[in-house]
Amino acid sequence: MAVEDVLARREGADINVRVTVNNPAKTSQKGPVKITLSVRQTEADKWQVIKTWTDISKLAAGNRVSRDFFQANHPLLRQLAEQGAFEIRAVAEAPGAPKTGEKVVSWKDTMKGK
Repeated sequence: MAVEDVLARREGADINVRVTVNNPAKTSQKGPVKITLSVRQTEADKWQVIKTWTDISKLAAGNRVSRDFFQANHPLLRQLAEQGAFEIRAVAEAPGAPKTGEKVVSWKDTMKGK
């Protein structure tokens, strides 16, 4: 399993985090595929899980799947967004998968103070 992309977008006062996971293997990956989304203010802080998806029962070879999370669904994400910058981590796991996929991105509010 691989985390292909973690994208955070802002529209007005709301932030949407989209996680895209792919199966680079030559065979289908049986599930449940588990995607865990975590956030933290800075590198010095501990990761805090804000969402876990386990609804992917199978991912065919070479295919990808995306999941969206909206800040309105979690008060911590809203709080971090209001402070202007934070880090997001997505981890993808599946039973018997040869490795766990992980990606960390930083988000900075380019509209803050405008």
